[in-house]
Amino acid sequence: MLNDTQRIKSFLPWVVFFVTISSACLLFLLGIHFAKYLIFAFSILSIVLIFDKETFKESIKQISIFLTPWLFWLLSLLVLSAIHGADGYSYGYNALLIMVLVFLSLQPISLSRNLLIRVIALFLFFMSIAIIIHVLTIGFIDNGVYSVNKNKVAGVVTFLSICCFSSLIFEKDIFAFKEQIFIALSVLTSLLCIVLLEARTALLAYFALVLVVCLGKKFKVALVVLIISCIMVALFSATGRIQQGISDLQNFQDGNNRTSWGIRLELWKFALIGFCDSPVYGWGSKAFDALVDNGYVFGVQDYFRTHFHSDFFQTLVGGGLIGVIGWISTLILLVRQSWKDSTKLALLASILAMGLTDRYWSHWITFYPFVSLWVLLYLSGDSEENRIKNV
Repeated sequence: MLNDTQRIKSFLPWVVFFVTISSACLLFLLGIHFAKYLIFAFSILSIVLIFDKETFKESIKQISIFLTPWLFWLLSLLVLSAIHGADGYSYGYNALLIMVLVFLSLQPISLSRNLLIRVIALFLFFMSIAIIIHVLTIGFIDNGVYSVNKNKVAGVVTFLSICCFSSLIFEKDIFAFKEQIFIALSVLTSLLCIVLLEARTALLAYFALVLVVCLGKKFKVALVVLIISCIMVALFSATGRIQQGISDLQNFQDGNNRTSWGIRLELWKFALIGFCDSPVYGWGSKAFDALVDNGYVFGVQDYFRTHFHSDFFQTLVGGGLIGVIGWISTLILLVRQSWKDSTKLALLASILAMGLTDRYWSHWITFYPFVSLWVLLYLSGDSEENRIKNV
C-alpha cells in the first residue's frame, strides 16, 4: 500500500506536466477554459500530496527568483484594477496562478530540455498536419480554423515552432541525430501550416528570431533563418497576402480605411488620442468602448471591435503610463533573466514581435500558452538558478 502511494506521488508531477503541455499546445487554443481548471486541480493535488517541509524554504527561494520579473507588470494590473475595476484583468492573475502552481508541482522531478522540446515538436507536427488538412479540405470558416481565429491559431503554432527552431539552433548537441531530424521536420511542417493560414503577423516572429540568433553570435545561422523568413514572405506573396497588405496601405492613403491595415491604422490613431487625453492610468481593459461611450468618434463607421490589434497600443491606451511602465519593466527583467537561454529569449521575442500588429500578450487564448511554455522552459533550463532541485 505504501509503495502504491509513493508511485502515485511520483507520478502526479508528470500528470501536471502532461496537462500543462497539452493545454499550452492545444486545449487553450480551442478556447477551453476547463484546461485552466485542470492545471489548477492536478497542480494543487500534487503540491498537497508531495509537500515537504524540508524543501519548502528552497521552493520559496526558487519561485521568488522566477517570479521577480513578473511583479512589476502584475503590480500595474493591481493598480489598474483598483482604478477601473477588475473586469478584464483576470487573465493576468490566472496566468500568474498557472505559473506558480506548475512551478511548485513540478518540483520533485528534473525536467530536461531534451524531453520538453521533443514533446513540443510532437504536438507541433500533428497540430500542423491537422491544420493543413483542415485548410486544404474545408478552407477558412468565418476566418477561423476549428472555430478559432486563424491569427490565434498561427500565434500558438508559431510559439511552438520558435521553441523548436531556436532549441535546434542553440541546443543542438542535446538531441540525437534522429531527434534533430524530427524536430526540423516539425518546424518545416509548421512553416507550411503558417503559409496556408495566410497569417502575416506570424512572419514577424521569424524575423525576430533572426535578431535573437545574431545576439547569440551565430551569424551564419542567422543568415539561414533570414533566408527561410524571406522564402516565407515569397510564399505569402504567391498567395496574394503581401500584395493585399500593400493595397490596403495604398487605399488608406487614398482615403479608404475599411481594409485590414486601414482599420489597424485607424485603431492606433484612436489609441494615441485616448492616451493623450488620459496618459497616467488610461481607459481600462475595455478602452475602445470607454472612448466611444465618452463621445470619441472612431474613424471607421459601424466598427464594433473592442481591442486595438496591438499589444503595445492596447497597453498604452488601456493602462496609460502605469500599464506601460509596469509592462516594459517586466519585459526588461524577463530579457535579463533569459539572456543565457536563447530559446526562452526567442519565445519572448516572438510574442512581442507578433504583438506589434495583434493581441497575443493581451488575450488569454495566446497568453496562457505563452506563460505555460515559459515556466516549462524555465524549469528545463541549464543554469543552476533555473534548474529545479531534485527532491
